Amino acid sequence: MKVTKLLGVSLIAGLLLAASAVQAGEKNFTVVINAYDTTIPELNVENVTVKNIRAFNVLNEPETIAVHKGAKVNITVENKSPISEGVSIDAYGIQEVLKAGETKTISFVADKAGAFTIWCQLHPKNIHLPGTLNVIE
Repeated sequence: MKVTKLLGVSLIAGLLLAASAVQAGEKNFTVVINAYDTTIPELNVENVTVKNIRAFNVLNEPETIAVHKGAKVNITVENKSPISEGVSIDAYGIQEVLKAGETKTISFVADKAGAFTIWCQLHPKNIHLPGTLNVIE
């Protein structure tokens, strides 16, 4: 009877450890930095006319990445913007610069749980739509 209980407890513990290892594991993502440049030749709002408005937004696609705490994370970043762009995740000490058309892989272990902003350190924050790294316990 004691041997059966011991085997049962050992089996359950082994399954739990294996499940947590599978969740952590290694996660690979591809993030594309795309720039959207729009020019509006003329806009009239409340009797005020503004000409040649240029809107330029940069978006990380996908904008959200989710991993389990302890996972090794590999993010391959493709910069499809016509200029250099940055990729920063402050909590992990990541600050990379990618020239126009460049691709880089950023690797780290997600050892802190929480929601962390992925942003460009090179340009004003209102130009870039930030992404999020969610690290789940």
